[in-house]
Amino acid sequence: MRNLLSANFSRLWKSPVFWVLEGAAALLAALVYALALVNTHDFGPAWASERANSNFFFEMLTLGPALAVFAGFYIGVEHGDGALRNKLCTGHSRRNVYLADLTVCAAVGLLLLLTHAAVACAISLAFLPAALSLTRPAWSLFCAVCILAACAALFTLAAMLDSNRPRMLVVSLILSLALLMAGMVVGSHLRDLELSLQTLRARPDAFADPEGRYRMLLNMRTLFRILEALLPPAQIMYLTGQEGGAVWLPFCSLGLAAGITWIGLALFRRKDLK
Repeated sequence: MRNLLSANFSRLWKSPVFWVLEGAAALLAALVYALALVNTHDFGPAWASERANSNFFFEMLTLGPALAVFAGFYIGVEHGDGALRNKLCTGHSRRNVYLADLTVCAAVGLLLLLTHAAVACAISLAFLPAALSLTRPAWSLFCAVCILAACAALFTLAAMLDSNRPRMLVVSLILSLALLMAGMVVGSHLRDLELSLQTLRARPDAFADPEGRYRMLLNMRTLFRILEALLPPAQIMYLTGQEGGAVWLPFCSLGLAAGITWIGLALFRRKDLK
């Protein structure tokens, strides 16, 4: 396993796709915080502190497509030049080969997040200290890492099981964008449901059947909470809120990562590598 990881990370530092993604992460972070500076100038210092979580974790919404692209190119090259087959021929187990590639993909996600954090902190400390007033920062960052693990597991699975790189890239990108849209829809609906519940509690006499409506809203909220627990982008939307990461969030993310990895290992063991 150590030799596999050493070889994989050696390839990673030479990967132009990785460095392009790193540059894009830095530029996006600079853009987000430059806009935050402008908005703070227009709306007052409180604007930055009220939206600290949103600004800091916003870039995580792009990490799904970024990991889809990276896994597609990085693992796709191994499919194309026969590196996966050669690793197995030299005595490495399929389990170790799969986990080594998963480790690299997860490390890339973490490095992209760290690059974003470094740029965000540099700009904030120099011009906008209030932008770093994250809610429960240590716990929120731990939740972010757990969500990254789930995303890395998903796109590693897609890349390891499809030997056709163009097709796999297209499928992975479409999947990442579909999950992103679904996560944003779930997050939006949950916010609307919470507002509806607050309105109903404050003014129950304004509705014909307040008890029935209350039960309906609670059932809908439960359904969307389940979807939120199953969709990494929806978890990111929750993380951008001022409440920070909930207790359940990392357990759901790690459970997703473990389940997807278990499925990927089971399928990769049966895959015919040509």
